[in-house]
Amino acid sequence: MSECVAPHRWADLWAGRVDDAERAAMEHHAKGCRACARIRQRVTRASDSFVAIRSQSPPEVSWDAIRAKVHWSVSTERQAALRKRRPAYGWLVAAALVGAGVGLAGELGGWGRGEPARPAPIAVHPAPAPAPPAPLIGLVSRASGQVMLDGVRPPDLFAHELVEGSKLATGDGRVDVQFGTDSGFALGPMSTVVLRRFDARSIELVIDGTVDIAVAPRADGQRFVVVAGDRVVEVRGTEFRVVHDAGATSVACQRGQVTVRDRSGEVEVAAARRLAVPSGRPVSGARAEAMSAAEAAALGPPPLVMPLWDPAALPHSSAPLEIATSGHRAVRVDGIELGLAPLRVRVMPGRHSVETADAAGRFRRTGWVDVAAAPRGARFEVPGEPPRTGGVTERRRQLRAGIDQPQLRGCTRSIAKAGLTGTYVQIEISVDAQGAVGFLNVLDTDLPSATASCVREVLAGVRFGGGAAATWRDRLDL
Repeated sequence: MSECVAPHRWADLWAGRVDDAERAAMEHHAKGCRACARIRQRVTRASDSFVAIRSQSPPEVSWDAIRAKVHWSVSTERQAALRKRRPAYGWLVAAALVGAGVGLAGELGGWGRGEPARPAPIAVHPAPAPAPPAPLIGLVSRASGQVMLDGVRPPDLFAHELVEGSKLATGDGRVDVQFGTDSGFALGPMSTVVLRRFDARSIELVIDGTVDIAVAPRADGQRFVVVAGDRVVEVRGTEFRVVHDAGATSVACQRGQVTVRDRSGEVEVAAARRLAVPSGRPVSGARAEAMSAAEAAALGPPPLVMPLWDPAALPHSSAPLEIATSGHRAVRVDGIELGLAPLRVRVMPGRHSVETADAAGRFRRTGWVDVAAAPRGARFEVPGEPPRTGGVTERRRQLRAGIDQPQLRGCTRSIAKAGLTGTYVQIEISVDAQGAVGFLNVLDTDLPSATASCVREVLAGVRFGGGAAATWRDRLDL
């Protein structure tokens, strides 16, 4: 054996874990190697001391003896034996031996003081604080009449973001606010709402007056509550109306289910049922009742929401469209009924169709409007509904009989050659008792602008005789 013996093999030899051949070789090497002889002597002495320690009562051991053992662990002989190993393993072994020495020092120190050994303290790291819930943003999707935001009437309500703490109030108007996909609320006339909590974990609306709410199903841990005086309405996902005033609190549920509670208890209100609790009466004594067909119809449509909800992009990618009318008239935009105009509604840029209801409640197309991107938007004025006059049938017959058909065919000849047929033009016309045309407006058409202008000139050339004054709308298929 030409190389030095590793120190731990001397401990194995002392413990009897080395066979006779290797034992003889190790002892023969120690006779000629002073370094290995010293290591053998130290290991044997330390091993003998462990036997004595186990068989005797705890001795008084000073810290100097402990330091000597630790010093041996990192001594020159120990390091020389480990140089042949990779440096990374040498650092690991040295660290382990130092840790063992420190642990042994703790145990022996306890023996010297006559105290029981104590386990080393375990470092406890406090759990990280949960991240705060993401704040929500609400955007106005429809507004009519007088609407106040945080005590003032902003010049452009659609440009403002509603956040926690915002307050809306209405006079004779109504305002719809969207705050998520398929989620929004509509504040009725003479009402107020405060967004007391408005984040991804909890929504809390404090209302006085009338509010219609549509809420998408809540995820686990999310809450949506409406505070009406000392009563709380909580939902998971539903569509309902809350009316709160000095006399009572009423909750009508159109779909889903809500819970109404106060200090006395709570009552479940299922779909197509309503609960009315007079002021000063406990909720626990009230009972939900089925709504009549008239009551269900009076609730009206749900709050208006945009199909593509993106609160960061919508203020720039959408724009308000103002529908101006003389008097209050029901209006539709792109086939969606919006209620009584005048009003403003959030739409995407592009061309939109506008329909208004006549005196009989029938919707008729009023025209098209092109909406530019924010912040410009657009304004569309709906002409007043013509008064009912006598002689409309006769004047309509005179109009159709007086059209110059060859000239009319000349207007549409170019589009007919292109294969465009089945076109139409819708007009509004007024004729007085002497037969003079008061006005002639093209309300709607699918013709190109040049062709539509030509057709209008042909219609304006019709001559009427004397008779009853009349104002009417007509559609001519070309």
